[in-house]
Amino acid sequence: MSESEARNLCLVEGRLPADETVRRLKDELAARSIPVFATFDHARNAEDVGLDLRPTTVVVFGSPQVGTALMQADQRISLELPLRIAVWEDEAGRTWLAFPTMKELAERYGLGEMPVIAKMQELLENLANQAANNR
Repeated sequence: MSESEARNLCLVEGRLPADETVRRLKDELAARSIPVFATFDHARNAEDVGLDLRPTTVVVFGSPQVGTALMQADQRISLELPLRIAVWEDEAGRTWLAFPTMKELAERYGLGEMPVIAKMQELLENLANQAANNR
C-alpha cells in the first residue's frame, strides 16, 4: 500500500469470515439506529455475469443530520457521503475492513477541525473493530 493510500484509508484485519463480518457490521449499525442505505455484494454481482471474485461487500450508511452539516460547510463532500465500510477476503483467506480516514477527507475539503470529524472517525473505528470481532 502506498503512503497516500495508507493516509486515505484505515484498514482493520478481521477475525471472522467476510460474510459474518458484514452481518456483525449491519447488526452494530442497527443497534446504534444508524440507517444502512445500501449493501453492494460485488462477489454476487460478479457471479451474476459469470465472473469469480472473492467475498467483497461495501456497506453504505450514515446519519443525514451529521452528513448535512458537512455538506452545509462544503457541498463537494457529498461525493464522499454517506459513509461506507468495505469488507473483503484476501487471497490468503483473511478478512479485511477498510474505511476512509475522516481527517484526510476534512483536509481535502477544507473543513478544518470540525468536531464532528473526530466523532465520525471514532464511529468508523468502533464499528470496524466490533464487526471484526476485535473487541
